[in-house]
Amino acid sequence: MKKSAMRAEIINVVDEIKQAISLLRRHL
Repeated sequence: MKKSAMRAEIINVVDEIKQAISLLRRHL
């Protein structure tokens, strides 16, 4: 597996986590 592909997946996960946190902050 290419390192760039793994890095892209990690970036996607981080972006999803950031979006989830921002949504939680709006509701709190």
